[in-house]
Amino acid sequence: MLRRASAYRRSISAKGAYPLLTLGHLAQESESQWGYLRAVVERRVSEYLDIQRRKRDGSLRHLSAPKPSLMHIQRWILANVLPGLDLHPSAFAYRFGISVRDCAEQHIGARWLLKMDLHNFFGTIGESRVYRQLRTIGYPALLAFEMARICTRVVPPSINRDWLEGRGVEPYGFPYHGTLPQGAPTSGALANAVAFRLDERLTDIAERGSLVYTRYSDDLTFSSPSPFSRASVPRLIAEVEGAITLEGFAAHRRKTRLIPPGARKVVLGLMLTDNAVRLLPEFRDRLDNHIRCVAKYGPGSHATKRRFDSTLSMINHVDGCLSFALHVERDWARERMHRWAEALAAHGHPVYRDP
Repeated sequence: MLRRASAYRRSISAKGAYPLLTLGHLAQESESQWGYLRAVVERRVSEYLDIQRRKRDGSLRHLSAPKPSLMHIQRWILANVLPGLDLHPSAFAYRFGISVRDCAEQHIGARWLLKMDLHNFFGTIGESRVYRQLRTIGYPALLAFEMARICTRVVPPSINRDWLEGRGVEPYGFPYHGTLPQGAPTSGALANAVAFRLDERLTDIAERGSLVYTRYSDDLTFSSPSPFSRASVPRLIAEVEGAITLEGFAAHRRKTRLIPPGARKVVLGLMLTDNAVRLLPEFRDRLDNHIRCVAKYGPGSHATKRRFDSTLSMINHVDGCLSFALHVERDWARERMHRWAEALAAHGHPVYRDP
């Protein structure tokens, strides 16, 4: 038994994950209560808050924010368990030290762009697929199942629990199948791992056509730096959609876009040039307008006129935009940050910190 335990510890640790043994061990290491974890796994408690955010197209994005106790446990799992997952180099989202800019830079110099989208990306990843990923790290079946339950949420109506039958976890029986909640800290890494084989398939398709492929969450981008036949596009799209279907995902066909030579190339909200990525002109204009209006009318008046929830939410919004800009065009952003600090300070809000 000691030899097996030692071998298990070495195997898990070699993958960069923590060698957990049981749900009780997870409770101890994450400084949580075993009874609480058991209730989450049994689906006896619902530990999420539903949040809606409006998208740029006017539709609503539904997010699931874990309550503090579950958030703490999921963050522990993210930091100590999920580093053992295999991630494809074409996947750029939810990875420490990798940004939107890093993804967009892969397509610098593109003459053609094909942009596609995965429909309901997180919602199509069920607890059984999460379980299989945790098993690939080397965790015992029961513990992998329990952690899969901790990292997923049930939103009925959903899939029946047939996959559980005969696996020794009948006491955890529940009539619905959980899926990854968009908003949980563990969902991004797990989704990337589940999509590994999809990334492999799409990378193969891209390489056969001398294309560059990247995925940022549910956003798929293919680019060609050389001449590209428009007539071959329907075949390429069909091949990509086929790979998406084979891997258990769905293409959002209304979001498929082909950008030809001469048109503006935008990837993940950044504009591509022949040798760099730039902020969009409209993004610059909006940020300059916020700074100018706050300097002239004050934060409170500007927040009310622009229908922000509060003055603080407006300040946080502009701070976030400036932080994003700093990673794309540092000199331009630093100048705006100084102007923003001066505008706030003039009205009694000295919140600026030099980056």
